[in-house]
Amino acid sequence: MAEKYRQRSGQCALVRFRGGPVGEEMVEDRSQGEPVRIIIGAGQVPPGVEDILNEMEIGSQGEYLIPSAKAYGAHDPEGVKTYPRWFVKGGERLEPGSIIAWEHPISRQSVPVKCIAATRDTVTIDFNHLLAGKDLCYWFELVALLD
Repeated sequence: MAEKYRQRSGQCALVRFRGGPVGEEMVEDRSQGEPVRIIIGAGQVPPGVEDILNEMEIGSQGEYLIPSAKAYGAHDPEGVKTYPRWFVKGGERLEPGSIIAWEHPISRQSVPVKCIAATRDTVTIDFNHLLAGKDLCYWFELVALLD
């Protein structure tokens, strides 16, 4: 696999896919229409997906299990923080299960985070990736590889 990985690193994989967490509702479906462009080795997708794309033959398709360690990692309890409602933009409306865009104070990039608990005065926000700690099941079709 290491040799194939080196050969494909930097190549653009044209891929169709669909899937989500094992035993849960599908969260992504890009199985129809134009394939998605993924640069192999660029970190655009989790390591387990890169491994799959490195092993697939052009034109092949299949369903794959991606363990959480090769997807978005384990859920980190340190990534869960409690704040006063006034501190969080829109905090007065948050309830458990709400997903909001959190702007990183340094990079200014928005990332989805989940409210997991709320009281009258506080909200508890989980900053882990929404799929952290979950094994994933995805169907992939490798349409083509471009240099």
